[in-house]
Amino acid sequence: MSSPTRIAIIGAGLGGLTLSRILQFRKSLNISFTIYESDFDASIRASLGGSLDLKYESGQWAMKEAGLHAEFIKLSRPIGDHMRILDKTGKVHHEETDTGTAFYNPEIDRAQLRSLILDSLQPGTVQWGHKATLVRKDPATHKYTIEFASGVTEENVDIVVGADGAWSRVRPLVWPEAKPIYSGITFLESKINMAQNPQFGPLVGEGAMFALGDGKGILAQHNSGGVMMLYSAVRVPEGWASTSDVARAADPEEKVALMLQNFDGWDESLRELIRAGQNPVVRPIYALPTDAAPRTNVDNVVLLGDAAHLMSPFAGEGVNLAMADAADLAKILVLGKPLEKYEKLMRNRANGAAKESATNLELFFGDDAAPAVAKLFKLPPGVAYLIKPYFYIRSFFV
Repeated sequence: MSSPTRIAIIGAGLGGLTLSRILQFRKSLNISFTIYESDFDASIRASLGGSLDLKYESGQWAMKEAGLHAEFIKLSRPIGDHMRILDKTGKVHHEETDTGTAFYNPEIDRAQLRSLILDSLQPGTVQWGHKATLVRKDPATHKYTIEFASGVTEENVDIVVGADGAWSRVRPLVWPEAKPIYSGITFLESKINMAQNPQFGPLVGEGAMFALGDGKGILAQHNSGGVMMLYSAVRVPEGWASTSDVARAADPEEKVALMLQNFDGWDESLRELIRAGQNPVVRPIYALPTDAAPRTNVDNVVLLGDAAHLMSPFAGEGVNLAMADAADLAKILVLGKPLEKYEKLMRNRANGAAKESATNLELFFGDDAAPAVAKLFKLPPGVAYLIKPYFYIRSFFV
């Protein structure tokens, strides 16, 4: 019997974890694989990220392929259709509370989804503390060697999967000219303890709230455990994320106070959201070019998720695309089909979403943003879904 195909999955994000889970669930004897993750253990990112809505045709489909859909449903929350759109004065331009449509997509905290998939993997599947620094191909054997910052080297790898996010170390092998491009928007992400701040419940509603104006935004969304995620968004130069007074503030309270100055003239109830935020983190938003990535002559190296198609969060597709990528790639690997078939599936799906995301970012931070965004959402649900298939977002924080 021939030796199993050795696969190295670089990155233990949701895409890499989903791919691993599906491969294990299918129990293919012809494949052996390991995830290599730069974090030293699973706890490092356990509390990062907001709530995700898993779409029926992508994220939920991947969970079914992984045999975890029933567990996902138990953890998910039926708030995906709850949304409010306000302007800077606090005027409500649109509100939705109906969760009974055919387009309902339940939500789950990123940390909960990550733990669900991670805990389902066999022990030792993830090798923690392995930051890939170099991937090279042996021209004689056509196999790959991966070097890690830890000093460990893995040799004789048949297939390398780049699931290592925005600043992928694997991407240059197949798309060397692609570099993440700054979108013009930077977030200050923070968290609000709702037990201490129940007054924000009516303002935000049960799901998500978008307050838009002046090329800025205050974006709030409920998570589980009485936590609300808050994103204060400003249109600023790229260097602002490292050189501004907000970025260089000495403590969290000063960071929040300085960010608040960017929202002078906004309704005080909206400003109070920013003031209540804890653990603030500056997050500039980047995206890869929206055109299809040209595949170079590098056999057996593929990308998935943000490594392949990083985009702004304004199409609500990031995690859903990564998980759909994983499900498609797992099927290709198990069936032994050419990786080019996966590439085509992945690119056709991602390119449209990336272009839609870039368009929507301009809508959210353009002139008269609140009425413009509200107008789109006021379309009948079925019409909105058909006209804007990538914009039918009920949670954009993915």
